[in-house]
Amino acid sequence: MGGNHYYNNNGNDAHYYYEEDEVEVWADSEEGVDLYFVIFLTLLAMALTFSKFLHDSPRVSAILPEAGMIIILGALAGVVLWFVTPVSEQTHSDDAVADGDDAAGDGQHVEEDISLFVAEGLLSFSPKVFFFVLLPPIIFNSGYTLKREVFFRHIGPISLFACAGTAISAFAVAFFLQMAKDLGLLGNFSPRFTELLSFGALISATDPVSTLAVFQAKQVDPQLFYLVFGESVLNDAVGLVLFKTTSKLVGNEDDIGKVATVVVQFLVDFSIGFIGSMILGFLSGIICAFFLKKIDMRHTPLLELSFFFLNMYLPFFVAELFELSGIVAILFTGISLRRYATHNLSESTEETADQIFRLVAHLAETSIFLELGLCVVKFSEKVSDNWKFSAYAALACLIGRALNVYPLRTLYNLFLRRKENEDHFNHAFDISSSDSFDFREKNVLNNDSMLNEQPTLTPARRKDLKVRNNTAHMLWFAGLRGAVAYACAKEFPNAYGNREVFVFTTMAIVLFTVFVFGCTTDAALSFFQIEVNVDEEKYMDENDTVDKMMFINKFEIKYIYPKVIRDYDGSNQKDVHLTNLSVIGEDSTYNNPSTVVPNQSPVRRNQSNDRASTADTFSSRGGRRNTSIYDYGHTVRRPQMPAAHRRSLRMRYMSKDRFLDDATLIS
Repeated sequence: MGGNHYYNNNGNDAHYYYEEDEVEVWADSEEGVDLYFVIFLTLLAMALTFSKFLHDSPRVSAILPEAGMIIILGALAGVVLWFVTPVSEQTHSDDAVADGDDAAGDGQHVEEDISLFVAEGLLSFSPKVFFFVLLPPIIFNSGYTLKREVFFRHIGPISLFACAGTAISAFAVAFFLQMAKDLGLLGNFSPRFTELLSFGALISATDPVSTLAVFQAKQVDPQLFYLVFGESVLNDAVGLVLFKTTSKLVGNEDDIGKVATVVVQFLVDFSIGFIGSMILGFLSGIICAFFLKKIDMRHTPLLELSFFFLNMYLPFFVAELFELSGIVAILFTGISLRRYATHNLSESTEETADQIFRLVAHLAETSIFLELGLCVVKFSEKVSDNWKFSAYAALACLIGRALNVYPLRTLYNLFLRRKENEDHFNHAFDISSSDSFDFREKNVLNNDSMLNEQPTLTPARRKDLKVRNNTAHMLWFAGLRGAVAYACAKEFPNAYGNREVFVFTTMAIVLFTVFVFGCTTDAALSFFQIEVNVDEEKYMDENDTVDKMMFINKFEIKYIYPKVIRDYDGSNQKDVHLTNLSVIGEDSTYNNPSTVVPNQSPVRRNQSNDRASTADTFSSRGGRRNTSIYDYGHTVRRPQMPAAHRRSLRMRYMSKDRFLDDATLIS
């Protein structure tokens, strides 16, 4: 029988929670399964309907995020279930079951009204369902719709905030709460430091879905979007590893050898796990692309779509089987599949798969917040007992977030400035690159937007890399907590009987951040003077985002594409979409005139027209702008040119004299 264990005060393993037994009771009954899914799917349909009305009311959606609305709906439904079924009375009898009265309990299970067990199942949040069913499609779709060039351009600060920042935040929360306990501010609650450290690890996992939805609707600066988005995805994996590691210390505080072993194990698990998961994700996409190249399934679209859909879950469970990070693996699987495998799919399968991935991700996200809302009512009776610790824990999270963002941001900017000084010094004495240097400097001088901006320590070529003050403030503000933290809290070690306190505190912080910070994101964008309505295509063009990926593109063109993409020698009609080349001197008949930017040089205009993916896109049916966070970075197809013309343009682009040709073309 699966489920969470109950521990007594001595840390001994007693038996399973009654809550898990109740779930098994309704799941084993056909009537219970029917009733459970009728209620849950009805609530899910109501949530989707209310979301539609919310999107149609800009004034309401500006102050109430969609995630908050779904949580409110779930909380109201939980209150109804709480009072129409005898759940509240049964909750008080759980202690008797926990004390070992199993003989009487087993005989009473069948006699109880099935509605009681269904209500208990609805009001309970299952960490296993969350981690293994709902989370993979959300992370996968995030990687699948990701704009790779922008994401990897900012991978440095993303990794810094996600890895080092999560560890800093965890320890800051633990030390602050320990100090509050030593000062007697927590009342009668006296947790061990190892418990506080485990709590700091789980509460450091961010989930800024509400904030990202507003970012997408407002079209904020792509740097800010990808810093928040990338950190939230990667720090979930870091937080999970850190939580699992620190949880092993609870109950073993006196064993110094155990502490040292756990610290070393964390460093090894994180290093090997993160790198191994990333490699596994990329290999999964490459293997899928190679399989689709060798076995042509385009004439059986249903089988092709079914096979492609399996990649949403298979790499996740493979990573978990080898004790790697399923979150990191499935994220890079989505990136790799979009980059390599989609070129071997039929047009209809590629479009249908994209719709299905976004559909499953949206339903999973909605279900998670609905489940969180349903769980709220079970903690209403514990507010008076735990409000002090919850209040100081929320304050500790804000302080830990600040110690995460601001010092690391300063460190990164200093590193960026030092690297720029080295580049300028080396470039000044590099005579062979003088022509290329002159051409790039001309572009900088001709770009009015660069000259008109306020002076900074970072030169214009890397201006978009610097994390400015307003961006740092918004990064701190976007540190919302969500379902990952709550799911970890449900598995908190109960060696000292404090699990319920930490679960309640985590739920309180999730609600606090979602409603306080999520509801005021729009106002925060105005207060911090964040740039909105940014054309991401223009952003990529001005900052040479594709050119910064040229080393990776060359490697892919030489070693990966010929091996995994069908007919890559020239007959592949998706070639331009794949390479993202900055085509020079292209025939205007192949350009999309709607993408022309006024007062733009011919080179930049042709680069902008030829790029195949953009976040500021319109649907091919109806011309409506995508507004879901799952559509961010969605690709749009451009009119294709003959294969021979593409090959000749690619050779010109890859030649060493490209900048001389460009300068001649401009003149």
